[in-house]
Amino acid sequence: MNVRLLVPALLISCALSAQEIGAVRELKQLWKYDEAVAALTQMMAEQGPQPVLLEELADCHYQSGNAAEALAQYALLAEMQPEKLLYKLRLMNLLYRGRQYEPAIGFGREVLQRDSITQVLSLVGDAFNQLERRDSAEWYYRRALARRPHNESVLNKLSGILLGREQYDEVLSLTAAFLAEEPDNLTILPVSGVAHFAKGQYEAAEADFNRMHKLGDDGYAVHYYLGQCAQQFGRTWAAEQEFELAWQRDSSDVGLAITIAKLLGDLFKPGWEAWYDKALKRLKPDAKLIATTSAAHQNYALTAYKYGKYDLCIQEYRQMLEYSPKHYSAYYMIAQCYEYKKDYKNALSWYKKAQTAFAPGSRGREIADSGVERMTAELFMQE
Repeated sequence: MNVRLLVPALLISCALSAQEIGAVRELKQLWKYDEAVAALTQMMAEQGPQPVLLEELADCHYQSGNAAEALAQYALLAEMQPEKLLYKLRLMNLLYRGRQYEPAIGFGREVLQRDSITQVLSLVGDAFNQLERRDSAEWYYRRALARRPHNESVLNKLSGILLGREQYDEVLSLTAAFLAEEPDNLTILPVSGVAHFAKGQYEAAEADFNRMHKLGDDGYAVHYYLGQCAQQFGRTWAAEQEFELAWQRDSSDVGLAITIAKLLGDLFKPGWEAWYDKALKRLKPDAKLIATTSAAHQNYALTAYKYGKYDLCIQEYRQMLEYSPKHYSAYYMIAQCYEYKKDYKNALSWYKKAQTAFAPGSRGREIADSGVERMTAELFMQE
């Protein structure tokens, strides 16, 4: 064979291949992934599954969101070229997106054995966080921050873990250092505000959330915490205004509706019933919501009692008992409502229920015994 003829032929073949790959990459840049995949598939049929073609095909599937095909292609590439970190990074990302956190952690750790990439440290921490393995998540977040201290995303996630453990001082130390460099950061300011509020440092918390508001954040959290701070300082009119603004931003927060209802009830302002109704309409008999539902009915009942709406009070306490049957104080509260209505027969029945629920010598038993004695006397006089 003539070598001088063979070499130019090989060069022409390579040039044509590069030209074809260039055309495929242009299709990808134009987001024409289906056309790029079709072209690559034909090239592979003609030239075989070369790594460069497989990589372009895998990237097409990755960029177009075809996770299953991208996973298959990158797994094949990682097996063919285990030294390339890119393939492991893509596999880690795809697995994380698919909520396959354990294998995502595995690939992340393989990458970190060779290169402590901050983004990989953060994502492995995220995977542990999703698995509720907070200690491991914290360890990776701290490593990520050690490599890049001014990282608002990682600091925010680490602070979430620390707030859950009530490590407020450390959160404030971390956020103060960050805000010293970037005082107007709308990711870290609320973290600082929440930590200040949790420590009872209401002036500092209010300052943080007021700053957020001045910077243009008009969201739920800003108004909710400004309302909470105003309430702590006794500015109930401001608290009411802020809570209602928070409700306008998020009308799914049952606890907020109850807070507004209780606030209006304590202020003897109209509208408290409507707010309790809003809360209760959003509550369903879900096991996770039993305590919240019970509390809503109890607060509704107590406010109704304060206003002398005894039928409503009885109704709400009865509903509360469906969720919290061992909340025995409801027995004598219902009895007192019947007593005020001069329905002594029903009052006696409920006081007797309270008698059996409370141990002798307890405050609840004293109320019940006294009630039974009074109702018995009233019924005797009626006869």
